[in-house]
Amino acid sequence: MKLTKRALAWVLLLAAAAATASCGGGDTTADTTAAVTEKTAETVVDDNRVNDALPEMDYEGDSVTILYREEVAYEFDTEQTGEPVDDAVYDRNRAISERFNLTLDYMGRPGLWATQAEYKGLITNTVLAGDSTFDIITGQSNIVLPLATENIYLDLADAKYIDYSKPYWKDGYHDNATINGHLYSVSGDYALTTLTETNVILFHAGLFNDYDIEYPYQLVRDGKWTLDAFLGLVESFSADLNGDSVIDENDLRGFTAYGNSINPLTYSTQTAIMAKQDDGTYIIDFPKERHIEVYDKVWELIRSPYFLDREKAPEGFAHSDNAVVYELEVGRSAMVGVVLKGVEWLRDMEEDFGILPYPKYDEAQKDYVCSILRRFTVASVPITAADPDQSSLVLEALSCIGYNEIIPTYFNVALKDKYTRDSDTAEMLDIIQQAAYFDFADAFYGNLSGVSDYLTSYAYYNNNAKGLASHFAKQEKTIQKDLDALYEAYED
Repeated sequence: MKLTKRALAWVLLLAAAAATASCGGGDTTADTTAAVTEKTAETVVDDNRVNDALPEMDYEGDSVTILYREEVAYEFDTEQTGEPVDDAVYDRNRAISERFNLTLDYMGRPGLWATQAEYKGLITNTVLAGDSTFDIITGQSNIVLPLATENIYLDLADAKYIDYSKPYWKDGYHDNATINGHLYSVSGDYALTTLTETNVILFHAGLFNDYDIEYPYQLVRDGKWTLDAFLGLVESFSADLNGDSVIDENDLRGFTAYGNSINPLTYSTQTAIMAKQDDGTYIIDFPKERHIEVYDKVWELIRSPYFLDREKAPEGFAHSDNAVVYELEVGRSAMVGVVLKGVEWLRDMEEDFGILPYPKYDEAQKDYVCSILRRFTVASVPITAADPDQSSLVLEALSCIGYNEIIPTYFNVALKDKYTRDSDTAEMLDIIQQAAYFDFADAFYGNLSGVSDYLTSYAYYNNNAKGLASHFAKQEKTIQKDLDALYEAYED
Protein backbone atom coordinates (compact mmCIF):
# COMPACT_ATOMS: atom_id res chain seq x y z
CA MET A 1 0.00 0.00 0.00
CA LYS A 2 1.27 3.45 -0.84
CA LEU A 3 1.69 5.59 2.23
CA THR A 4 0.29 9.09 2.23
CA LYS A 5 2.59 12.02 2.56
CA ARG A 6 1.78 12.41 6.24
CA ALA A 7 2.48 8.72 6.88
CA LEU A 8 5.90 9.04 5.26
CA ALA A 9 6.58 12.03 7.48
CA TRP A 10 5.64 9.94 10.51
CA VAL A 11 8.05 7.19 9.48
CA LEU A 12 10.86 9.72 9.47
CA LEU A 13 9.75 11.15 12.78
CA LEU A 14 9.57 7.71 14.33
CA ALA A 15 13.06 6.86 13.14
CA ALA A 16 14.64 10.00 14.59
CA ALA A 17 13.49 13.21 16.23
CA ALA A 18 12.95 15.75 13.50
CA ALA A 19 13.44 19.47 13.74
CA THR A 20 10.19 21.38 14.23
CA ALA A 21 9.00 24.75 13.02
CA SER A 22 6.14 26.93 14.21
CA CYS A 23 3.30 28.37 12.14
CA GLY A 24 3.58 31.79 10.56
CA GLY A 25 6.34 34.27 11.28
CA GLY A 26 9.82 34.32 9.74
CA ASP A 27 10.12 34.49 5.97
CA THR A 28 6.47 33.54 5.51
CA THR A 29 5.06 36.68 7.16
CA ALA A 30 4.35 38.55 3.97
CA ASP A 31 2.81 35.52 2.32
CA THR A 32 0.55 34.66 5.22
CA THR A 33 -0.57 38.26 5.68
CA ALA A 34 -1.46 38.52 2.01
CA ALA A 35 -3.39 35.27 2.27
CA VAL A 36 -5.75 36.62 4.93
CA THR A 37 -8.13 38.24 2.49
CA GLU A 38 -8.37 35.15 0.33
CA LYS A 39 -8.26 32.70 3.24
CA THR A 40 -6.25 30.25 1.17
CA ALA A 41 -5.09 26.85 2.32
CA GLU A 42 -1.63 26.72 0.75
CA THR A 43 0.58 24.06 2.29
CA VAL A 44 4.31 23.91 2.74
CA VAL A 45 5.24 21.05 0.44
CA ASP A 46 8.76 20.23 1.62
CA ASP A 47 8.04 18.73 5.04
CA ASN A 48 4.27 18.39 5.30
CA ARG A 49 3.91 21.46 7.52
CA VAL A 50 1.33 24.12 6.86
CA ASN A 51 1.19 27.86 7.41
CA ASP A 52 -1.78 29.60 8.92
CA ALA A 53 -3.16 32.68 7.17
CA LEU A 54 -3.22 34.88 10.25
CA PRO A 55 -2.26 38.55 10.10
CA GLU A 56 0.52 39.90 12.29
CA MET A 57 -1.55 41.38 15.11
CA ASP A 58 -0.30 43.29 18.16
CA TYR A 59 -2.68 42.86 21.08
CA GLU A 60 -0.57 45.05 23.36
CA GLY A 61 -0.30 42.54 26.17
CA ASP A 62 -3.94 41.42 26.30
CA SER A 63 -4.72 38.36 28.38
CA VAL A 64 -6.65 35.47 26.81
CA THR A 65 -8.12 33.14 29.44
CA ILE A 66 -8.78 29.53 28.46
CA LEU A 67 -10.75 27.13 30.66
CA TYR A 68 -9.57 23.51 30.48
CA ARG A 69 -10.08 20.30 32.41
CA GLU A 70 -7.12 19.79 34.67
CA GLU A 71 -6.94 16.04 33.97
CA VAL A 72 -5.53 16.85 30.51
CA ALA A 73 -3.41 19.84 31.46
CA TYR A 74 -0.71 18.48 29.15
CA GLU A 75 -2.78 19.69 26.18
CA PHE A 76 -2.51 23.34 27.16
CA ASP A 77 -0.67 24.32 30.31
CA THR A 78 2.86 22.94 30.71
CA GLU A 79 6.29 23.99 31.82
CA GLN A 80 9.62 23.11 30.28
CA THR A 81 10.35 19.72 31.78
CA GLY A 82 12.68 18.16 29.22
CA GLU A 83 9.84 15.84 28.23
CA PRO A 84 9.38 16.46 24.49
CA VAL A 85 5.58 16.81 24.39
CA ASP A 86 5.50 19.11 27.42
CA ASP A 87 8.23 21.24 25.90
CA ALA A 88 6.43 21.37 22.53
CA VAL A 89 3.26 22.63 24.22
CA TYR A 90 5.24 25.15 26.25
CA ASP A 91 7.04 26.38 23.13
CA ARG A 92 3.72 26.68 21.28
CA ASN A 93 2.26 28.90 24.00
CA ARG A 94 5.35 31.06 24.08
CA ALA A 95 5.46 31.40 20.29
CA ILE A 96 1.84 32.57 20.15
CA SER A 97 2.35 35.01 23.02
CA GLU A 98 5.40 36.53 21.37
CA ARG A 99 3.93 36.60 17.88
CA PHE A 100 0.73 38.41 18.87
CA ASN A 101 1.92 40.20 22.01
CA LEU A 102 -0.63 38.59 24.28
CA THR A 103 -0.67 36.34 27.33
CA LEU A 104 -2.32 32.92 27.39
CA ASP A 105 -3.79 32.39 30.85
CA TYR A 106 -5.04 28.91 31.58
CA MET A 107 -7.58 27.99 34.25
CA GLY A 108 -7.84 24.29 35.06
CA ARG A 109 -10.76 22.64 36.83
CA PRO A 110 -11.82 18.99 37.32
CA GLY A 111 -13.70 18.13 34.14
CA LEU A 112 -14.08 14.40 33.64
CA TRP A 113 -17.49 12.73 33.38
CA ALA A 114 -17.65 12.14 37.13
CA THR A 115 -17.47 15.90 37.77
CA GLN A 116 -19.52 16.99 34.77
CA ALA A 117 -22.18 18.74 36.87
CA GLU A 118 -19.61 21.03 38.48
CA TYR A 119 -17.86 21.74 35.18
CA LYS A 120 -21.10 22.51 33.38
CA GLY A 121 -22.20 24.67 36.30
CA LEU A 122 -18.98 26.68 36.18
CA ILE A 123 -19.46 27.36 32.46
CA THR A 124 -23.15 28.21 32.49
CA ASN A 125 -23.11 30.21 35.72
CA THR A 126 -20.16 32.30 34.57
CA VAL A 127 -21.60 33.08 31.14
CA LEU A 128 -25.20 33.63 32.23
CA ALA A 129 -23.95 36.05 34.89
CA GLY A 130 -22.40 38.16 32.12
CA ASP A 131 -18.93 37.39 33.44
CA SER A 132 -16.24 37.77 30.74
CA THR A 133 -13.63 35.68 32.58
CA PHE A 134 -13.36 33.07 29.83
CA ASP A 135 -12.32 33.89 26.28
CA ILE A 136 -12.22 30.23 25.23
CA ILE A 137 -13.92 27.26 26.88
CA THR A 138 -12.56 23.77 26.33
CA GLY A 139 -13.56 20.44 27.75
CA GLN A 140 -14.75 16.92 27.15
CA SER A 141 -16.86 16.86 23.99
CA ASN A 142 -19.93 15.28 25.54
CA ILE A 143 -19.88 17.86 28.32
CA VAL A 144 -19.14 21.07 26.42
CA LEU A 145 -21.15 20.74 23.18
CA PRO A 146 -24.53 19.86 24.75
CA LEU A 147 -24.49 23.24 26.52
CA ALA A 148 -24.89 24.94 23.13
CA THR A 149 -28.66 24.55 23.46
CA GLU A 150 -28.53 27.01 26.37
CA ASN A 151 -27.42 29.80 23.99
CA ILE A 152 -24.19 30.53 25.81
CA TYR A 153 -21.75 30.07 22.88
CA LEU A 154 -21.01 32.10 19.80
CA ASP A 155 -21.58 30.55 16.38
CA LEU A 156 -18.16 29.62 14.98
CA ALA A 157 -19.34 28.52 11.53
CA ASP A 158 -17.95 31.74 10.06
CA ALA A 159 -15.43 32.69 12.74
CA LYS A 160 -13.18 35.41 11.37
CA TYR A 161 -9.83 33.69 11.78
CA ILE A 162 -10.71 29.99 11.67
CA ASP A 163 -9.93 28.43 8.30
CA TYR A 164 -11.69 25.07 8.20
CA SER A 165 -9.95 24.13 4.97
CA LYS A 166 -6.71 23.62 6.89
CA PRO A 167 -5.76 20.03 7.81
CA TYR A 168 -5.52 20.82 11.52
CA TRP A 169 -9.32 21.08 11.84
CA LYS A 170 -11.44 17.94 12.14
CA ASP A 171 -13.96 18.01 9.30
CA GLY A 172 -15.70 14.87 10.49
CA TYR A 173 -16.54 16.46 13.80
CA HIS A 174 -17.67 19.76 12.33
CA ASP A 175 -19.89 18.02 9.77
CA ASN A 176 -21.74 16.29 12.58
CA ALA A 177 -21.71 19.11 15.11
CA THR A 178 -23.21 21.59 12.63
CA ILE A 179 -27.00 21.87 12.67
CA ASN A 180 -28.92 24.31 10.48
CA GLY A 181 -25.60 25.91 9.57
CA HIS A 182 -24.69 26.61 13.19
CA LEU A 183 -21.46 25.36 14.78
CA TYR A 184 -20.86 26.06 18.46
CA SER A 185 -17.78 23.99 19.21
CA VAL A 186 -14.71 23.07 17.19
CA SER A 187 -12.27 20.17 17.18
CA GLY A 188 -8.69 20.46 16.01
CA ASP A 189 -5.03 19.79 16.65
CA TYR A 190 -4.92 22.36 19.45
CA ALA A 191 -5.90 19.31 21.55
CA LEU A 192 -3.82 16.14 21.63
CA THR A 193 -6.82 14.08 22.74
CA THR A 194 -8.32 14.23 19.23
CA LEU A 195 -5.53 11.76 18.47
CA THR A 196 -4.94 9.92 21.75
CA GLU A 197 -8.62 9.06 22.26
CA THR A 198 -8.88 7.24 18.91
CA ASN A 199 -10.22 3.72 19.45
CA VAL A 200 -7.79 1.02 18.30
CA ILE A 201 -7.03 -2.66 18.81
CA LEU A 202 -3.61 -3.66 20.13
CA PHE A 203 -2.33 -7.21 19.71
CA HIS A 204 0.34 -9.24 21.49
CA ALA A 205 2.90 -10.19 18.82
CA GLY A 206 4.47 -12.86 21.01
CA LEU A 207 1.18 -14.74 21.44
CA PHE A 208 0.51 -14.55 17.71
CA ASN A 209 3.97 -16.05 17.16
CA ASP A 210 3.38 -18.76 19.75
CA TYR A 211 0.13 -19.78 18.06
CA ASP A 212 1.72 -19.50 14.61
CA ILE A 213 -0.88 -16.96 13.53
CA GLU A 214 0.01 -14.29 11.00
CA TYR A 215 -0.23 -10.69 12.14
CA PRO A 216 -3.47 -9.18 10.73
CA TYR A 217 -1.70 -6.39 8.84
CA GLN A 218 -2.27 -7.93 5.42
CA LEU A 219 -5.94 -8.45 6.20
CA VAL A 220 -6.19 -4.74 6.88
CA ARG A 221 -4.37 -3.84 3.67
CA ASP A 222 -6.55 -6.14 1.58
CA GLY A 223 -9.79 -4.81 3.05
CA LYS A 224 -10.44 -8.18 4.68
CA TRP A 225 -10.16 -7.11 8.31
CA THR A 226 -13.86 -7.71 8.98
CA LEU A 227 -15.96 -8.48 12.03
CA ASP A 228 -15.95 -12.17 11.15
CA ALA A 229 -12.18 -12.19 10.60
CA PHE A 230 -11.69 -10.47 13.96
CA LEU A 231 -14.01 -12.89 15.77
CA GLY A 232 -12.23 -15.81 14.16
CA LEU A 233 -8.93 -14.62 15.57
CA VAL A 234 -10.47 -14.05 18.99
CA GLU A 235 -11.55 -17.70 19.07
CA SER A 236 -8.01 -18.82 18.22
CA PHE A 237 -6.75 -17.88 21.67
CA SER A 238 -7.85 -19.69 24.79
CA ALA A 239 -5.72 -21.53 27.34
CA ASP A 240 -5.98 -22.67 30.95
CA LEU A 241 -2.85 -20.93 32.23
CA ASN A 242 -3.18 -21.87 35.89
CA GLY A 243 -4.25 -25.48 35.36
CA ASP A 244 -7.53 -25.33 37.30
CA SER A 245 -9.53 -26.69 34.34
CA VAL A 246 -11.60 -23.51 34.14
CA ILE A 247 -11.13 -20.64 31.69
CA ASP A 248 -11.55 -17.54 33.83
CA GLU A 249 -10.03 -14.08 34.33
CA ASN A 250 -6.66 -15.65 35.21
CA ASP A 251 -6.31 -17.44 31.87
CA LEU A 252 -5.62 -16.56 28.25
CA ARG A 253 -8.37 -14.87 26.24
CA GLY A 254 -8.57 -13.72 22.65
CA PHE A 255 -9.95 -10.25 23.40
CA THR A 256 -10.27 -8.00 26.43
CA ALA A 257 -12.41 -4.88 26.60
CA TYR A 258 -14.93 -2.98 28.69
CA GLY A 259 -17.95 -0.88 27.75
CA ASN A 260 -16.12 2.00 26.10
CA SER A 261 -13.98 -0.35 24.02
CA ILE A 262 -16.91 -2.52 22.90
CA ASN A 263 -18.87 0.49 21.63
CA PRO A 264 -16.44 1.21 18.74
CA LEU A 265 -17.80 -1.89 17.02
CA THR A 266 -21.00 0.08 16.42
CA TYR A 267 -19.16 2.64 14.34
CA SER A 268 -16.55 0.41 12.71
CA THR A 269 -19.31 -1.80 11.28
CA GLN A 270 -21.39 1.23 10.27
CA THR A 271 -24.35 0.30 12.42
CA ALA A 272 -24.93 3.70 14.00
CA ILE A 273 -28.45 4.35 15.17
CA MET A 274 -29.01 7.47 13.08
CA ALA A 275 -28.50 8.05 9.37
CA LYS A 276 -27.72 11.26 7.50
CA GLN A 277 -30.14 12.38 4.83
CA ASP A 278 -29.44 14.24 1.59
CA ASP A 279 -30.42 17.53 3.22
CA GLY A 280 -27.87 17.02 5.99
CA THR A 281 -30.36 16.17 8.72
CA TYR A 282 -30.38 12.93 10.69
CA ILE A 283 -33.17 10.45 11.23
CA ILE A 284 -33.54 7.35 13.38
CA ASP A 285 -32.70 4.41 11.13
CA PHE A 286 -32.75 1.43 13.46
CA PRO A 287 -32.92 -1.51 13.68
CA LYS A 288 -32.23 -3.08 10.31
CA GLU A 289 -30.96 -6.55 9.45
CA ARG A 290 -27.37 -5.33 9.62
CA HIS A 291 -27.89 -3.92 13.12
CA ILE A 292 -29.38 -7.17 14.36
CA GLU A 293 -26.61 -9.27 12.82
CA VAL A 294 -23.88 -7.17 14.48
CA TYR A 295 -25.81 -7.19 17.76
CA ASP A 296 -26.04 -10.99 17.74
CA LYS A 297 -22.32 -11.38 17.06
CA VAL A 298 -21.28 -8.87 19.71
CA TRP A 299 -23.65 -10.46 22.22
CA GLU A 300 -22.06 -13.86 21.58
CA LEU A 301 -18.54 -12.43 21.80
CA ILE A 302 -19.13 -10.85 25.18
CA ARG A 303 -20.41 -14.14 26.62
CA SER A 304 -17.84 -16.40 25.01
CA PRO A 305 -14.92 -18.05 26.85
CA TYR A 306 -12.54 -16.13 24.58
CA PHE A 307 -13.53 -12.70 25.94
CA LEU A 308 -12.58 -10.99 29.19
CA ASP A 309 -14.86 -8.23 30.44
CA ARG A 310 -12.61 -5.99 32.49
CA GLU A 311 -15.61 -4.41 34.22
CA LYS A 312 -16.25 -7.76 35.87
CA ALA A 313 -12.64 -8.72 36.58
CA PRO A 314 -11.92 -9.01 40.31
CA GLU A 315 -8.53 -7.35 40.60
CA GLY A 316 -8.51 -3.56 40.84
CA PHE A 317 -9.19 -0.72 38.40
CA ALA A 318 -11.44 -2.81 36.18
CA HIS A 319 -13.29 0.05 34.47
CA SER A 320 -10.38 1.76 32.78
CA ASP A 321 -8.17 1.66 29.72
CA ASN A 322 -4.97 0.91 31.61
CA ALA A 323 -6.64 -2.16 33.12
CA VAL A 324 -7.40 -3.43 29.64
CA VAL A 325 -3.84 -2.77 28.50
CA TYR A 326 -2.55 -4.62 31.56
CA GLU A 327 -4.08 -7.85 30.23
CA LEU A 328 -2.00 -7.48 27.08
CA GLU A 329 1.16 -6.63 28.98
CA VAL A 330 1.01 -9.74 31.18
CA GLY A 331 0.15 -11.99 28.23
CA ARG A 332 -3.40 -12.89 29.30
CA SER A 333 -5.03 -11.43 26.21
CA ALA A 334 -4.03 -11.73 22.55
CA MET A 335 -5.90 -8.53 21.63
CA VAL A 336 -7.35 -5.62 23.56
CA GLY A 337 -9.66 -2.75 22.71
CA VAL A 338 -8.31 0.56 23.94
CA VAL A 339 -7.62 4.14 22.92
CA LEU A 340 -4.35 5.06 21.22
CA LYS A 341 -3.04 6.57 24.44
CA GLY A 342 -2.84 2.99 25.72
CA VAL A 343 0.41 2.65 23.78
CA GLU A 344 2.03 4.90 26.39
CA TRP A 345 1.31 2.35 29.12
CA LEU A 346 3.20 -0.36 27.21
CA ARG A 347 6.59 1.32 27.04
CA ASP A 348 8.02 -1.25 29.46
CA MET A 349 6.39 -4.27 27.85
CA GLU A 350 9.09 -6.77 26.94
CA GLU A 351 7.18 -8.43 24.10
CA ASP A 352 6.42 -6.66 20.84
CA PHE A 353 2.89 -5.56 20.12
CA GLY A 354 1.02 -4.23 17.11
CA ILE A 355 -1.82 -1.85 16.39
CA LEU A 356 -4.93 -2.26 14.22
CA PRO A 357 -8.12 -0.39 13.36
CA TYR A 358 -11.42 -1.83 14.57
CA PRO A 359 -12.84 -4.25 11.96
CA LYS A 360 -15.26 -3.44 9.15
CA TYR A 361 -18.67 -5.10 8.84
CA ASP A 362 -17.69 -7.05 5.72
CA GLU A 363 -15.45 -6.78 2.68
CA ALA A 364 -18.12 -4.84 0.79
CA GLN A 365 -17.79 -1.98 3.28
CA LYS A 366 -15.48 0.44 1.54
CA ASP A 367 -13.61 2.08 4.42
CA TYR A 368 -12.42 1.37 7.91
CA VAL A 369 -14.07 3.53 10.55
CA CYS A 370 -12.17 4.50 13.70
CA SER A 371 -14.28 6.35 16.23
CA ILE A 372 -12.90 8.82 18.75
CA LEU A 373 -13.91 8.22 22.35
CA ARG A 374 -16.12 11.17 23.26
CA ARG A 375 -13.86 12.42 26.03
CA PHE A 376 -11.68 14.19 23.44
CA THR A 377 -11.42 17.95 23.84
CA VAL A 378 -13.52 20.50 21.98
CA ALA A 379 -13.50 24.30 22.22
CA SER A 380 -16.22 26.95 22.29
CA VAL A 381 -16.22 30.72 22.53
CA PRO A 382 -18.69 32.07 25.11
CA ILE A 383 -21.01 34.95 24.22
CA THR A 384 -19.28 36.94 26.97
CA ALA A 385 -15.80 36.70 25.43
CA ALA A 386 -14.14 40.12 25.44
CA ASP A 387 -12.95 39.84 21.83
CA PRO A 388 -14.44 36.89 19.89
CA ASP A 389 -12.20 37.52 16.87
CA GLN A 390 -9.15 37.34 19.11
CA SER A 391 -10.43 34.05 20.52
CA SER A 392 -10.78 32.58 17.04
CA LEU A 393 -7.29 33.78 16.12
CA VAL A 394 -5.81 32.05 19.15
CA LEU A 395 -7.63 28.79 18.34
CA GLU A 396 -6.31 28.90 14.77
CA ALA A 397 -2.75 29.49 15.93
CA LEU A 398 -2.96 26.78 18.61
CA SER A 399 -4.24 24.25 16.08
CA CYS A 400 -1.68 25.04 13.41
CA ILE A 401 1.28 24.60 15.71
CA GLY A 402 -0.36 21.51 17.18
CA TYR A 403 -0.47 19.96 13.71
CA ASN A 404 3.09 20.95 12.81
CA GLU A 405 4.85 20.24 16.08
CA ILE A 406 2.91 18.60 18.90
CA ILE A 407 1.28 15.73 17.01
CA PRO A 408 4.57 14.62 15.35
CA THR A 409 6.41 15.00 18.67
CA TYR A 410 3.83 12.81 20.38
CA PHE A 411 4.29 10.07 17.82
CA ASN A 412 8.04 10.16 18.22
CA VAL A 413 7.76 9.87 22.01
CA ALA A 414 4.82 7.49 22.35
CA LEU A 415 6.22 4.96 19.93
CA LYS A 416 9.89 5.33 20.85
CA ASP A 417 11.82 2.08 21.38
CA LYS A 418 8.82 -0.10 20.53
CA TYR A 419 8.13 -0.03 16.83
CA THR A 420 9.65 3.25 15.80
CA ARG A 421 11.15 1.76 12.64
CA ASP A 422 8.25 -0.57 11.91
CA SER A 423 6.75 0.41 8.55
CA ASP A 424 3.74 -1.85 9.21
CA THR A 425 2.85 0.18 12.27
CA ALA A 426 3.33 3.49 10.47
CA GLU A 427 1.01 2.22 7.75
CA MET A 428 -1.64 1.13 10.27
CA LEU A 429 -1.44 4.51 12.02
CA ASP A 430 -1.98 6.23 8.71
CA ILE A 431 -5.03 4.08 7.97
CA ILE A 432 -6.41 4.72 11.45
CA GLN A 433 -5.97 8.49 11.16
CA GLN A 434 -7.59 8.59 7.74
CA ALA A 435 -10.50 6.60 9.17
CA ALA A 436 -11.15 8.98 12.09
CA TYR A 437 -14.91 9.19 12.62
CA PHE A 438 -17.17 11.40 14.72
CA ASP A 439 -20.73 10.17 15.08
CA PHE A 440 -23.65 12.62 15.12
CA ALA A 441 -25.50 10.98 18.02
CA ASP A 442 -22.22 10.65 19.88
CA ALA A 443 -21.37 14.33 19.36
CA PHE A 444 -24.73 15.21 20.94
CA TYR A 445 -24.52 12.42 23.51
CA GLY A 446 -25.83 14.64 26.31
CA ASN A 447 -28.77 15.91 24.26
CA LEU A 448 -29.80 12.50 22.94
CA SER A 449 -29.72 10.52 26.19
CA GLY A 450 -26.59 8.59 25.25
CA VAL A 451 -28.36 6.73 22.47
CA SER A 452 -25.22 6.47 20.33
CA ASP A 453 -24.13 3.40 22.32
CA TYR A 454 -27.50 1.69 22.19
CA LEU A 455 -26.63 -1.36 20.08
CA THR A 456 -23.45 -2.44 21.83
CA SER A 457 -24.61 -1.34 25.29
CA TYR A 458 -27.74 -3.46 24.98
CA ALA A 459 -25.60 -6.40 23.89
CA TYR A 460 -23.22 -5.74 26.76
CA TYR A 461 -25.76 -5.49 29.57
CA ASN A 462 -28.74 -7.53 28.31
CA ASN A 463 -28.59 -11.19 29.26
CA ASN A 464 -31.42 -12.01 26.89
CA ALA A 465 -29.96 -12.74 23.47
CA LYS A 466 -33.10 -11.55 21.70
CA GLY A 467 -35.43 -8.62 22.05
CA LEU A 468 -33.36 -5.82 20.50
CA ALA A 469 -36.11 -4.56 18.18
CA SER A 470 -38.91 -4.80 20.74
CA HIS A 471 -36.85 -3.07 23.41
CA PHE A 472 -35.90 -0.25 21.06
CA ALA A 473 -39.51 0.23 20.00
CA LYS A 474 -40.29 1.21 23.59
CA GLN A 475 -37.53 3.85 23.54
CA GLU A 476 -38.03 5.27 20.06
CA LYS A 477 -40.59 7.95 20.91
CA THR A 478 -38.36 9.38 23.61
CA ILE A 479 -35.35 9.35 21.29
CA GLN A 480 -37.34 11.08 18.53
CA LYS A 481 -38.51 13.69 21.02
CA ASP A 482 -34.91 14.37 22.02
CA LEU A 483 -33.89 14.66 18.37
CA ASP A 484 -36.73 17.07 17.58
CA ALA A 485 -35.83 19.21 20.57
CA LEU A 486 -32.20 19.35 19.46
CA TYR A 487 -33.11 20.57 15.99
CA GLU A 488 -35.55 23.07 17.43
CA ALA A 489 -32.83 24.49 19.68
CA TYR A 490 -30.67 25.08 16.60
CA GLU A 491 -33.32 26.92 14.62
CA ASP A 492 -32.46 30.43 13.46
